[in-house]
Amino acid sequence: MNNAIYQPEQLSHNLYRCEYLVIGSGAGGSVAAMELAEAGKDVIVIEEGFHSKTADFTNNISDMTQKNWRNSGVTPFWGKPPIGFAEGKCVGGSTVINGGLLWRTPQRMLDIWENQYGLKGYTNDDLIPHFEKIEHILNVGYHKKDDQNIDSDVLINGCDNLGWKYVPVPRAGGKDCINENLCPTGCTSGAKQSTALTYIPKANNAGAKIFTGCRAIRINKHGYLADTVKIEVRSQGQRRVIEIKSDFIFLSGGAIQTPFLLQKSKINAKAGKKLEFHFNLKFVTEFDKKIRAQDGTIFTVQVQEFMDDGLLIMASNYRRHYLAMTLAHFGNTVINEVMEKYDYCGLFVAQVQAKSKARIISAFRTDPFVQYNFDPADEPAIKDAIKKTVKLLFHSGAKKIYLPILGSMPVTNSGASLNKAILNLKPKDLEIVSVHAMASCSIGSSENAVTDLTGKITGFKNIYITDASILPSNIGESPQGTIMALSHKILDKHIHG
Repeated sequence: MNNAIYQPEQLSHNLYRCEYLVIGSGAGGSVAAMELAEAGKDVIVIEEGFHSKTADFTNNISDMTQKNWRNSGVTPFWGKPPIGFAEGKCVGGSTVINGGLLWRTPQRMLDIWENQYGLKGYTNDDLIPHFEKIEHILNVGYHKKDDQNIDSDVLINGCDNLGWKYVPVPRAGGKDCINENLCPTGCTSGAKQSTALTYIPKANNAGAKIFTGCRAIRINKHGYLADTVKIEVRSQGQRRVIEIKSDFIFLSGGAIQTPFLLQKSKINAKAGKKLEFHFNLKFVTEFDKKIRAQDGTIFTVQVQEFMDDGLLIMASNYRRHYLAMTLAHFGNTVINEVMEKYDYCGLFVAQVQAKSKARIISAFRTDPFVQYNFDPADEPAIKDAIKKTVKLLFHSGAKKIYLPILGSMPVTNSGASLNKAILNLKPKDLEIVSVHAMASCSIGSSENAVTDLTGKITGFKNIYITDASILPSNIGESPQGTIMALSHKILDKHIHG
């Protein structure tokens, strides 16, 4: 299998030829690669990052972040406040560095997409066979009950005290998780089933070739057909250009890179004009008892009491590195104080389905520039999310909570202490990160859609998209399962008609 994964220095030719070129190897690209290869097609996949085996992953968070994340960890969304966006850049894409959450698309979103965006033929019944296939290949399951994920257990107790809804989280390889708490930098046990461990090997075994260290920089076209793709190959500090000629192209570079490539190639004027995303607000919380959150893992339970309002609450990954990053706006004194209480603290996240939208700017740039405008409707939603998360955490036994607000003091109750912290809160004072971007090249039959219902870019005969960019709008939940199901459906239509 590994002979089909090529390092940049092995690419000695200036021109390659294939029937299908897949650009990107993450959630959508791996589906395209596997389905096409298993259908007997001649497939080349190009991946900008490199291939890491399970044995290559370590607990050196800084080193792993630099190797497997784009821009060594953070891509800025420019606005007020600036938002740090994180995504993978490696074989398997963000499936290698995420929590492995695999949700089926919420019915309410499917209804919205059908009624408002004209997404016909993608109903729950249409997608169920694809979800079942994904769940089988990724060995999706629930985390086994143990006494190590106390940060999730305290949330359960808080929800029980308040009568709030919570559910166990379906995760890729979830039932085999051994609580290494290294999901964001690469699972060192191999329990988490990223597409690098599942779909990509299946594609390789069926004949697909993976070219690593390769970035698509332009699609050359003739009329309504894409002809060749210009590729920049990066190896040991050196760069050179090759071309790949193919009959069909499947774009799977993600919600930022795919529209950026389309803009640079002058393929579609609508690509990247609208990018949607989630806000993640992080709360460092101190308890009276030791909870040793570092001994557990990420996202085993999700609070869904306010899911229809666009709010989800979970226990997040917890290591000293992430704790220091989250507390950076408080300064070293606070960081040192909290580190002394390390065993008593946990890190929790409130995910908000943002109404704010971004756009991708490519003019005169070699890398995408993401600029967003903060929607005024998000301000009350964020304040409400902070209030509800704090309320839950205090009902879960919290003693002190550090808020994602610049210049704030830690709160010790959900009353006057919290109200004072958010009374004059302005958006520019918020500390926000994001890990889910989507909807920048939406699929559908509306006038703003970039692809038709088969995933093919409008006006072209041989360019398709299978990644987060085709989601019609913000899904409000971790999108990996939906990305993969839509990709399977697109490939099914393409291969079988």
